[in-house]
Amino acid sequence: MRAGKLDRRLTLLRWTETGRDAFNQPLFEWVDYATVWAQQRPNRGEERFSAQQMVGTAVLTFHIRHRFDVSVKDRVEFDGALYEVTAPPREIGRRVVLEIDCTAVAE
Repeated sequence: MRAGKLDRRLTLLRWTETGRDAFNQPLFEWVDYATVWAQQRPNRGEERFSAQQMVGTAVLTFHIRHRFDVSVKDRVEFDGALYEVTAPPREIGRRVVLEIDCTAVAE
């Protein structure tokens, strides 16, 4: 992968225990664990009719340098928006590129 194509900055987030409350129950939060350079692949989206309303979803695909620690339990922050990883990241080449499919999080 050419470094010149990696022109977007994204942050990988993981659901992590950050402490305990007064009742010793775990407190969880989305925590940044890596900031990487990425290539944004062409967007695709879909609209469907659900519950008497038109519902749309934004789908993005990113290529990053290969990492072993990205999973479907993670989130991606890109351009101020949050995206959930929707499919297991795919390895392209021999541990050269990791392809990540993401869907926008509605919060």
